[in-house]
Amino acid sequence: MLKISLLSIGDELLIGQTINTNAAWLGAEISKLGAKVVLHSTVADNKEIIKSEFDRLFVLSDIILVTGGLGPTHDDITKVTLCDYFNDELHLDEITFENIKSLLFKRGRELKEVHRMQALVPKNSKVLSNSVGTAPGMLFLSNGKYLVSMPGVPYEMNAIFNDHLKQLIIDEIANKNHNVVSYLTIQTGGVPESTLEEMIGDVNTFLDNKSSLAYLPSYRGVKIRLGVQESNFEKCQIKLNGYLEFIKSKINESIISIGDENNLETLIQYLKDKKLTVAVAESCTGGLLGAAFTELPGSSEVFIGGELTYSNRAKVERLCVLESTLEKFGAVSQETALQMSENVRKLHNVSVGISITGIAGPDGGTPEKPVGTVWIGISIEGENIAKMYKFGNNRAINRELSVSYAINELFFRLKLN
Repeated sequence: MLKISLLSIGDELLIGQTINTNAAWLGAEISKLGAKVVLHSTVADNKEIIKSEFDRLFVLSDIILVTGGLGPTHDDITKVTLCDYFNDELHLDEITFENIKSLLFKRGRELKEVHRMQALVPKNSKVLSNSVGTAPGMLFLSNGKYLVSMPGVPYEMNAIFNDHLKQLIIDEIANKNHNVVSYLTIQTGGVPESTLEEMIGDVNTFLDNKSSLAYLPSYRGVKIRLGVQESNFEKCQIKLNGYLEFIKSKINESIISIGDENNLETLIQYLKDKKLTVAVAESCTGGLLGAAFTELPGSSEVFIGGELTYSNRAKVERLCVLESTLEKFGAVSQETALQMSENVRKLHNVSVGISITGIAGPDGGTPEKPVGTVWIGISIEGENIAKMYKFGNNRAINRELSVSYAINELFFRLKLN
């Protein structure tokens, strides 16, 4: 398989001032092409550290993709470091300079000396044009291996990768008869990773030595990632399909989707397909469930709105929860959750009502209802259900888990109908 390392350069990445979205994006794009990302590395703006990392990554990789440090200011040292490493020198690339002048003219900007400096590149590198910015990419070939330097600005890096490097990777895989690597993601809900592992069993009994399975837990459920390696994508897909069928036989009731969609994306598409609409009634989550729905474009087809009823008064006045219910059972109860979900469904004239009421913490718990107690109600015409969960003592986590469990519970409830 073709091995690729990613090297990100910049103090701002190391101190947390900038999130390294470039590495995540490149990893996803490279995986789609069938190559294997073997290492992500982030280093400071330091010549000796960068050169040392080049040495290490050339041993581990067929291709090194470098991002960052190509600006015109004194702290951008990648170009001079590359010259030092490859015993090269900077020269003015006329084509790059003309491209920069044209780009600045279109943007109505004045040409300055710093822009000319952007056109200085190592003499023996292959220049990779930048269609959206002023810093070109640079490609070096050393002992049959490639090092490619790109700007750290994400949209510029994206353009250079798409314009030049996708095809390079595809050609390298084909020309050197590399195996391709392919992945499949199974999104589950409602079952912890330890239980899923028990249900699926020992992976060594059904995976070959070129395949892998990983459990990736989050608040929204556990993703199971399958990875295989074969001579082409068709053979990869056949193997992945076989593994998928085996896993379905073990955990089918816990599977929400196959692929890269998250649980909410799958739920919204399901609601669209069934022409169902949803409204929410929230207490302890303070609108997080509604916000989750509205994060996704197109959700307005199914998500109508809802009621934020944090106080008992709001529950009574806006959702018509009976005062007697609150007095007898409390706001965090099965009875209250049922009335909230049913009444919000009727109030907004939708197919489904979802409610969340709980004790997020850190205060407010009792021995009978400790912090982390949450009731989630679902009302579908002809059926009203509510389930209790006990999450823990962390307020932020309790609120996130409440939203995730509400999404998963609704999906599984709709599948049963």
